[in-house]
Amino acid sequence: MPLHVEHIIPIAAGGASTEENLWLACPLCNGYKGVQTHAVDPESSTHASLFNPRQQTWGEHFRWSEDGTHIIGTTPTGRATVQALKLNNEYLVPARARWVAAGWHPPTR
Repeated sequence: MPLHVEHIIPIAAGGASTEENLWLACPLCNGYKGVQTHAVDPESSTHASLFNPRQQTWGEHFRWSEDGTHIIGTTPTGRATVQALKLNNEYLVPARARWVAAGWHPPTR
């Protein structure tokens, strides 16, 4: 799937088109994110910032489910990001299942 160059902080929210604010994202995730920078953590019902891959470490906010098909948020930021970007949507979970079966997933790093 071709990737989109996304603005971590959207231009509409004051973000710039600089390297520090750009990241590659799948089109679905980028579309779900839109102009959001925060979302509700479904566990605490508080607003949390979305994960920033330039400033935060994936493993501190997420883990893989036992079968490797679902991303589990482990912090308010992780849970809010999983929900807002629909990281376990009806397209990605079956794709990950195929990647697991092929031995390509989940990443070991």
